[in-house]
Amino acid sequence: MYRRIGEFVSSYPVALVVFWVIVGIAAVATSPRADRVSSDGEFAFLSDEAPSRRAEALFREAFPTSGEKTESNEEKAIDTPVEQDPLGSNVVIVLFRENRPEGISEKDRDFIAYVLVPQLRKIGQSSSSGEESAAVDSIRIVDAEDQVMRGISAPDDKRMGALLTSRDGRATLVVIELNTEFLNRQNSQIISRIEELINSSEIRRQKPFGLALALSGSATVGRDILRAERESVSRTEVITKVLVVVLLLLIYRAPLLALIPILSVGLAVELTLSMLMHLANLNWIGFFSGLEIYVTVVVYGAGVDYCLFLISRYKEELDQGSTFEQAITRSISSVGSALATSAATSILGIGMMGFAEFGKFRQAGFAISFGLFVALLCSLTFMPALLLLFRKWAFWPDVRREELDTSDSWLPSSTLWNRLRDQQLPEAVWNRIAETLHRKPGTIFAVTVLAMMPFAIIGWAQESNLSYGLLSDLPKDEPSVEGAFAIQKHFPAGITGPATVLVKFDDDVLKRSLDGENLTSTVASEKLSQQITDNIAKSLDQIREKDYEIVDVRSQTHPLGRSEVAQTYLDGLSIPERVAKRNYQHRTYTSTKGAHAGQVMRLEFVFSTDPFDRISIRKLAEIEKIVYESIPESLREGVTVLSLGSTAGIRDLKSTTDRDRWRIDVLVVLVVYFLLVLLLRKPAICAYLIVSVVFSYFVTLGVTFVVFYLRAPSAFTGIDWKVPIYLFTILVAMGEDYNILLMARVQEEQAKHGTIRGILVALSKTGNIISSCGLIMAGTFASLMFGSLLAMVQLGFALAFGVLLDTFLVRPILVPTYLVLLHQGRFGMFGKYLGMIPPDSNSDTT
Repeated sequence: MYRRIGEFVSSYPVALVVFWVIVGIAAVATSPRADRVSSDGEFAFLSDEAPSRRAEALFREAFPTSGEKTESNEEKAIDTPVEQDPLGSNVVIVLFRENRPEGISEKDRDFIAYVLVPQLRKIGQSSSSGEESAAVDSIRIVDAEDQVMRGISAPDDKRMGALLTSRDGRATLVVIELNTEFLNRQNSQIISRIEELINSSEIRRQKPFGLALALSGSATVGRDILRAERESVSRTEVITKVLVVVLLLLIYRAPLLALIPILSVGLAVELTLSMLMHLANLNWIGFFSGLEIYVTVVVYGAGVDYCLFLISRYKEELDQGSTFEQAITRSISSVGSALATSAATSILGIGMMGFAEFGKFRQAGFAISFGLFVALLCSLTFMPALLLLFRKWAFWPDVRREELDTSDSWLPSSTLWNRLRDQQLPEAVWNRIAETLHRKPGTIFAVTVLAMMPFAIIGWAQESNLSYGLLSDLPKDEPSVEGAFAIQKHFPAGITGPATVLVKFDDDVLKRSLDGENLTSTVASEKLSQQITDNIAKSLDQIREKDYEIVDVRSQTHPLGRSEVAQTYLDGLSIPERVAKRNYQHRTYTSTKGAHAGQVMRLEFVFSTDPFDRISIRKLAEIEKIVYESIPESLREGVTVLSLGSTAGIRDLKSTTDRDRWRIDVLVVLVVYFLLVLLLRKPAICAYLIVSVVFSYFVTLGVTFVVFYLRAPSAFTGIDWKVPIYLFTILVAMGEDYNILLMARVQEEQAKHGTIRGILVALSKTGNIISSCGLIMAGTFASLMFGSLLAMVQLGFALAFGVLLDTFLVRPILVPTYLVLLHQGRFGMFGKYLGMIPPDSNSDTT
């Protein structure tokens, strides 16, 4: 089949180039914009069966966002929910005075109430793309279905203003609630307008001297992450191309020969992304924001490798006197099968991500695999057609006649590697390495493994020590990070993202709780809710020594929390206000409408730790247990306890991706092993090849952990949660490419030189080209390190280091030494099981 492909390319190079160019231009010109077909967020990619997603669905049904309307503004203020919307996000403006003992002054409060908040209200009124909304009081915005801003809470707010001033009195908050998730693109415009406002000359002129302002909140963090992703995508794409061009020029010292692979792979990348956007526009596949960066880096790395192997064989055929057409035909015929098998390993291995629960992993698995398939097609057709079009000029400035003999060495003479070869480098180096491995295979094998083992142990131990934080992923100078640090100096870290716990009772449970009383289910639920919250309060008081990191609990009986400030405020209410407050509690913390009326109660827990911190995740499970045990034992049957909010979403993300990691790891290993056996027909040796790459994965993970820990020990919270699954999948799936190409050459050389000598000759002959490919692939992965997100920096370092480790240790040392030891019979009676082949007593013949 590959010979026919080669003959077709040789016969119709112009037609093939024109075809690919037309297809590429048409696909790019008609593709929709990425921001119109891509999806944002993290939690939206969780399964609908995830507990936090079930809790979100229950919350929407039990607590509809449209509140009851009353006549007086005072009643409206009371009727409006004070709690944060766990389905939305927020922008938080923190105003603080660090060097003033008395803290926030009355003048500062007047500035907030009469200058800042009215200006924010104007922004909210114009944030709707539909009909104009109206204000119901000085600090409240009425919701429109398409309006981004939900409401504003300020220090003079009668509902919860007392909670917005820190205990030390030096800081206060203005909280702008949004109806959108924290990673929604719609937030960007309104946040930008808020930033423009607080940095405007008008605000600076009217702001009291010494009062500082900073911006944070979940929506601001999400905006900064999306912006950093966009910048990383564009920067990585440019740097990837530059690095590949530089490396190719260093390898070949021929501009056109460096340009041809770039044109081929660049076409493959653009065509892939355009086709993916077309499919996403038809709703056939999903496409998440930031997916472009993974496709670009992986396809560039693998695609250039495919081109290099074909060019290398093309050079060999020309050296043997073939014409250009013959060289192309024979090159594709010779290496086409190996390239296709190598690509199939990567495509099917990475494609196993399609079995993940987490939506982003599924989408990435399909997109990257599709890109590798397109790159393979381009490298077997478009790239050799370009070589034929350029003919001898592809090797300019070393232009020679068409047919060559070996003594001309025209392609090698124009390359850096072969200038070095004239000095017996680097081929002499690989020959020396091969002979050394032959003399002391056991010693070299043992020393190499022992040197790598400590890092492998660290990688194994730290594989689950992952970071799910958002602030730790952003640079310290981002507005949201600076604002968050300002908030955390004066408030608990969890103040902007409380954990919401829902307790759902069945009708039978509510009837049992009535105990013969003639009460409606809603009143019964309210009575039961008060009993439960009292029990929770007692439990928290009793276990305070265990430090559950809880600084406040808000419930039906304590809507503003259990703090001293909240209690002082409630005690100061008049009797009519207390009655109104009781009605308010009933409406906001107990469901009153729809099918779940009276069946659902909610509680909010404010942690002292960041909502995305692992401590918060662990404590949430303990809090759920406390809530469940606070329900009277006779009523626990048929009760459901669910959590939602940032902490609950991160917990589900962790549990989902933990399951995905094990599932995908197993599937990748199995499919790659199957393909290796299909190609090599030696199951035990194939098993060793898998083990060697998995071992290098743990070594790489350990080195990555150590490097980033030493980079900032106090701020290090673990490797980003996306790194292990991408690292394992790409290293195992693509790392076996080099083993496949080495083993294919080993089998070819063993037929000529015997078993052991064939191994050494194959290592010498493939050393240069595989090392060059490894350097280029590592370079493309290293381009991720130029992004601003720490997760991308960690992933780029890990992938680049892992590829270099495979290229210069696993493939040239661990694999050949194992094969030499096996064929020398060093494994004794176990040798036939380890290699499924008998030791060859004549293996040293040449």
